[in-house]
Amino acid sequence: MRALFFLSWLCAASAWGAEPPLTRAEQAFDALEFDAAAAAFQEALAAPGTREERLRAWEGLALSQAFMGQPQAAQAAFEVLLVLDPDARVPSSLGPKIRAPFEAARKALQGQRAVLTVSRAEDGRVVATLEQPRPVAVELLVAVRQPGAAGFTAAVGVPPGPVAVKAAPERAVEAYAVARDAGGAVLFQQGSMRAPLRFDAREPPPPAVASAREAARPAVVEESSGEEGRRSPWPFVVGGVGLAAAGVVLGLVLSQPEPLALPPADRTERLP
Repeated sequence: MRALFFLSWLCAASAWGAEPPLTRAEQAFDALEFDAAAAAFQEALAAPGTREERLRAWEGLALSQAFMGQPQAAQAAFEVLLVLDPDARVPSSLGPKIRAPFEAARKALQGQRAVLTVSRAEDGRVVATLEQPRPVAVELLVAVRQPGAAGFTAAVGVPPGPVAVKAAPERAVEAYAVARDAGGAVLFQQGSMRAPLRFDAREPPPPAVASAREAARPAVVEESSGEEGRRSPWPFVVGGVGLAAAGVVLGLVLSQPEPLALPPADRTERLP
């Protein structure tokens, strides 16, 4: 029975394969085999994993390189670690060999953080962008669906983006965005498939209006041909003096006298 159990365990171990590279790396580090540890940590960073495993791998790689006397490589690894976790720390008991590249990394990244943004444009698109002080993530994905729909429509691009998915502006949508590294580990995330972000419907844009310049442009009056076209259409009379718009013309305005009432003629040729 024991032999059968041992054979079953051996077959299962063969099916699982060797230990994960992160486990081997940490074992080599604990054994002070820093060369082997650094190689295994780099192998772990290229393999599938979680964000927590990436933090352990980058920290272990940085410490291994620092212990091997490679301060510049250690600083670069520490910078990636601080991009993923700005609150990361190393024990002060490790001495200046570790503290020097770590403090240099902190100084190089002072005031800089990775920011993953998901927003909705005026035309309804959902847009994702990723700003990162060091190129840690190499893939940016944004996914969109209508509330209650079964699946998401996704678009994939390269950071910093923007990466966008079209959506009808008059409808509300749900969305999420993730940024992954070369091994497929999710490093940054906004929303998720189970808990997506929600964006309300966009208001339709207001109708176009004429510009102030067009509104202020004076109307053009077409001139008619002939004699009437040469005369001003708006004469003004002021105190008996006529003013014409087509030039300045002065003249007297004469009124017609009232008719005289005369007695009928005397046929006797006598004066009245």
